[in-house]
Amino acid sequence: MAEAGLGTPCRRSLLVSAFGSLILIFSGAVAGGATPFRVLDPGGGAALDDSLRQSVGAAGMLEPHTSSLLIDYYETFLRDRDLGEFRDRVLARYTEETLCRVLASSPHANARRGAVLALGVVGSFDGCNATLGRAMRDDDAVVRTMAERALWVVWFRADTPENNQTLEDVRLLAATGRPDEAVELATKLIARAPRFAEAYNQRAIAYFKLGRFAESAEDCQRVLAVNPYHVGALGGLAQCQMQLDQPREALKTLRRSLKLQPHSAALSDNIRTLEAGLESDGPR
Repeated sequence: MAEAGLGTPCRRSLLVSAFGSLILIFSGAVAGGATPFRVLDPGGGAALDDSLRQSVGAAGMLEPHTSSLLIDYYETFLRDRDLGEFRDRVLARYTEETLCRVLASSPHANARRGAVLALGVVGSFDGCNATLGRAMRDDDAVVRTMAERALWVVWFRADTPENNQTLEDVRLLAATGRPDEAVELATKLIARAPRFAEAYNQRAIAYFKLGRFAESAEDCQRVLAVNPYHVGALGGLAQCQMQLDQPREALKTLRRSLKLQPHSAALSDNIRTLEAGLESDGPR
């Protein structure tokens, strides 16, 4: 390892154990092979309708035992596995703001788990992205994993239903060996929705598949400008930087990612390995 030149495949492989393949990074797969929970959107919409979000849950804001009630809903869901019922019960008593407060401040792990699950089902990008992002640092490992999964769900429904569907089309094109078409469609989507961070992220995947690493890295940076909690874009950026023979920049990116996920043993291991490799190479 110490003898490998900067930017060689040997050096680039240092990141694999932390991030898996780039596609897994960008699509939000979680270590262990589990997939994000499926989202049930009221009325078939991309996210909870604004008027509904404002009107439901008023009683929940005055509920003196908010966390206890959410724990009950969550534990019932664990027993029955009825996500639709869980959603309906949450919507009847809670606002998105209240769920964020529970996640940020409840001392009860199951209350925070229930809040994460609920935000994954009904939360909006503007309303809960930062709270879910901070939850990746939670002391509870289940909360951390659920928060990352919920973020991916929220990111994929962060725009209009039409644009969300186009984003899914882009993802499928890239995943089925048609990256050129994915780039073309993603570029059209970005022209319509320039603040849709996940559109840039999916185009970054397609660029990477085409070997256009500089352009992929630029799109990862654009994602992070809109969404600093996007761990997938950080992982993708680090991969691109390694491909571009920029291991020191990749190390900075990994350290930035570790601030979002300080409990990640894989990230810590890869940072140490890359640091050791750079030290062996000496100053550049």
